[in-house]
Amino acid sequence: MTFKTIVIDDSSVQRMTTTFLVKNHPRLEFIGAYEDPFEGIRAVHEKNADILLLDALMDTTNAFQLMHSIQIPSTVLINSTLEKYAPITGLYGINDLLHKPISKKAFDNKINTITNRLQKLVAYYEIP
Repeated sequence: MTFKTIVIDDSSVQRMTTTFLVKNHPRLEFIGAYEDPFEGIRAVHEKNADILLLDALMDTTNAFQLMHSIQIPSTVLINSTLEKYAPITGLYGINDLLHKPISKKAFDNKINTITNRLQKLVAYYEIP
């Protein structure tokens, strides 16, 4: 089983790096990368994304403002250079934090944890 994944990051380098990690993970299906957070959120809804990898701090908004103002039907992981956000992620409906720069090992560990949890939910609720 693979999970549809979207990347939102205003840094072209980080967006490209995260996209590369997503495309090379066997349990993820890459469905888009967006610089503009609002276009990315629209795509999350239109493409029924299962997982959203979201930059914590962007030029036009931040992950916490975004998550506070809209509902996301996806599992959300934020990526940041600042560990200080880790304790408050759950308050905003964010499932986990990836520390930048994102190593392949850290990425794989977080994604495996998330996809195992999602797979159990799918099986429990018998979602096709």
